[in-house]
Amino acid sequence: MKVFCFSGLGADERVFKFLKIKHELIPVSWVDPYQNETIEEYAKRISQNVDTNEPYCILGVSFGGVVAQEVSKVLNPQYTFVISSIKENSQVPLTLKIIPTWIFKLLPSFLFNAPKPVAFYLFGTKEKKLLSTILEDTDPRFVRWALAAFKNWESKLNLNNVSYISGEKDRLFKPFKEASVIKDGHHFMIVDKAEEIARIINNKLTKS
Repeated sequence: MKVFCFSGLGADERVFKFLKIKHELIPVSWVDPYQNETIEEYAKRISQNVDTNEPYCILGVSFGGVVAQEVSKVLNPQYTFVISSIKENSQVPLTLKIIPTWIFKLLPSFLFNAPKPVAFYLFGTKEKKLLSTILEDTDPRFVRWALAAFKNWESKLNLNNVSYISGEKDRLFKPFKEASVIKDGHHFMIVDKAEEIARIINNKLTKS
């Protein structure tokens, strides 16, 4: 079984290095989005980078969790894991919802890199060095597109075999009733609570 992974917004495959599961993890690199491309359209393109010739699962974290759900809608994998993310558009934070989409096009790119103290607070991680390094490598142009696309995500999903895993103390996306909740988990729990998340994934895949 291969597990194809989509990292969070502003993150990359380094967030998966702590996740020890009993199957091969394959990070999927982001591709450059087209102007005004929706998440649904983007997912169709990036799904072409998933090898479906062998049994596989899809896993996504944060923004990558939204993309993972749309990719799963296209490919219908054996299982989908959505971590530190949301299930539907109604869960998009209100502060993002109220910003008109056209505003994103006017703001300079440097504004889409969150100041580190703000990021440390929102992500709630002890691994500040790793988060700092990832933030420094973030492409603000991708962030600009992703925030607008995320805000306008239609979330018309009907997935089978999907598991949601939320952090009890996530400051970006609150836990919801369909999710398994990690005690004291913050938004960066894919790193800080990797052992507990791996246990849930391994148990699900063993039973499936």
